[in-house]
Amino acid sequence: MVGFKWTGIDFASPTIDVMPTPLSGYSSVRGSKYVLLCDRVHVSGHSRMKLGSYANSFRVTLAPSVLIPERLHSKIQVCFHRNASLGLCKCGDGDWKPLQKGIWHAAMSPYDDIYIDVKFIGDMSGSVTVALEEDFQLWRLIFLALGFVLLLLAPFVSKWVPFYYSSSMALGVLLVVIILLYQLGAGSFLLNQFSVLVNSILVNFGLSEEMHNPVAIFAFVGIVLSGAGLGYWTARKFVILKDGSVDVGVAQFVKWAMRIISILFIFQ
Repeated sequence: MVGFKWTGIDFASPTIDVMPTPLSGYSSVRGSKYVLLCDRVHVSGHSRMKLGSYANSFRVTLAPSVLIPERLHSKIQVCFHRNASLGLCKCGDGDWKPLQKGIWHAAMSPYDDIYIDVKFIGDMSGSVTVALEEDFQLWRLIFLALGFVLLLLAPFVSKWVPFYYSSSMALGVLLVVIILLYQLGAGSFLLNQFSVLVNSILVNFGLSEEMHNPVAIFAFVGIVLSGAGLGYWTARKFVILKDGSVDVGVAQFVKWAMRIISILFIFQ
């Protein structure tokens, strides 16, 4: 199948009508329940030299002809793959996807080459339309900028003491909040439990309900300070040396971790 040239679409010719034909080895007699019609469409992406499409993505859609009754849409299945040597309609059972509300769609990189296998199960005929659209994705540019910033700052931030104090304190606050969430529950139940806790404190100390807001604020500040204190102690104990510098091993780990994360951002 590698040398066979399938019908295809690209950005220059973004739409094609495909009419699946009987697959070899299956009945081609109308009315037989063993009829299986198949076809394949090759979706060609841009050359990787076209850097202007870095922040874009391709959206591929497949829609059946209006001549195919809606009750037969469930007999249309689609396989989205990159294997050019795969036999026609030889995808695994878990790779076939049905139409959703009369349409199928998928996203792909603008630099990919993709194959779409379409099969009709049972006694039916008609065509499907495969269309290609290029969408601008702002988040790709944001990730690219973040990736380069992290890559450039990694050697400096990994040795910067305030970074470890601030991040440890933030993680400490997050840890305390997670513990409270685990103990009290999440969502609206948490707010209810927090209100019940404050009210019980007021009752135990003989305070009026007017003190509800001040007590709630003090409780919130206490949670934040306890988490920040935990993070500060952790940084002093395990990260910062007695001379006030960052442990060499920790700095190296953080630097390479930031570089790996930045590369992941860049290649999104």
